[in-house]
Amino acid sequence: MIIQTQAIVLSIHPWSRTSHMVTWLTRDHGRIVTSVKGACRPKSAYLGQYDLFYTCLLDFYRKDRDGVHAIRECAPLLLREPLRSRWRAAAAAGYLCDLTARVAVSPQDSAALFDLLTRTLDRLGADPAPDLRALLLWYEIHLLRHLGLLPDLTLCPTCHAPEAPWYRFSLASGRFLCPHLAQPKAGERTVALHREVRKLAIRMINSPSAAIPESLPVSFAEKFFEENANPVLGLARFLGMFIQFHLDAPSAVRRVAWEMIAKNPTETVVKQEK
Repeated sequence: MIIQTQAIVLSIHPWSRTSHMVTWLTRDHGRIVTSVKGACRPKSAYLGQYDLFYTCLLDFYRKDRDGVHAIRECAPLLLREPLRSRWRAAAAAGYLCDLTARVAVSPQDSAALFDLLTRTLDRLGADPAPDLRALLLWYEIHLLRHLGLLPDLTLCPTCHAPEAPWYRFSLASGRFLCPHLAQPKAGERTVALHREVRKLAIRMINSPSAAIPESLPVSFAEKFFEENANPVLGLARFLGMFIQFHLDAPSAVRRVAWEMIAKNPTETVVKQEK
């Protein structure tokens, strides 16, 4: 059966000297992998028709069972050329596509995830350039929402005073710990979350688009984190631990992406993710 759908190129791997294996996120069929035979030959019909972060109109021969499908043809719809000249934005896009490839499943309707990734990649290549850290956090939060894994940041009126600086969060249950409820089990992973980090997370949860404001609060908690830290890095660390716990995504990929996009090379989010 020949299927036609819109698809975003998530990754490209060599299959032979002249062929590729391409992983796509499709609008209608989730994540798929296609073989592209002869893709690197000088007169190949596929030259220039697909590349990382392209959105293409894809025709492929769908197998009855999930596996490697055969491509029939593809044509680029959106090239996102700015990502070829902005290396930090390209690093961010590479991380988002890698994370998406790990969590997307096939076969299923994936229009919502497709639209989420499309809007985020478009914003990465937009003018003026976005705050890459904020945009990555926004995508991670809304990806977790799409997967039904969004952390519950509701405070208990009995146990949590609004003016308290820190709250204890359980990674396993995905909510704050309450003393009047069941106590955490031995070995259960918990993290301390500052109230300003919680506020920033809620702000991003309630933001309906990837157009994150360029300036974010940075006045918070020099004495709580290392020098030059701010709520963005606090939220980055929290989401890194949450994603690794629930999605089993390797932290090294995320850590490298954050180090590459950081304006200040000393900024890092690795200490609490180890």
